[in-house]
Amino acid sequence: MKQRARKEHLFVPGKIDWMLAGGLETMDAGDRQMLLVMAETEIQDGYKPTNGEKKVIEKLRALGGDEYDARDIRRKVKTMVRGRKKPDTHPLRLPPAYDRLLNRFRGPNGSNSDSG
Repeated sequence: MKQRARKEHLFVPGKIDWMLAGGLETMDAGDRQMLLVMAETEIQDGYKPTNGEKKVIEKLRALGGDEYDARDIRRKVKTMVRGRKKPDTHPLRLPPAYDRLLNRFRGPNGSNSDSG
């Protein structure tokens, strides 16, 4: 049996209209910034966003103002991931809000991709 290619999405397609219709404004500023970081990282890794996704990203950037620099954040994350562990440090624990954000924008089966 031939396996179908999976179509990847930055955001769950059904949520794009909600985000553009004022949903982003209801989100916490930190959640919006994390969503923008995740989207920017995918784009920098070669993902080609749809027109709807581009509109959401533009709106996220506008709501974020001058406080956001995707390249700086990506550089810091790479340094953190690739850097050596110092002997007196503890594992990073992400706040519960991060898990809620991921679950909010993933599909019902736990991934942000469509199997068809």
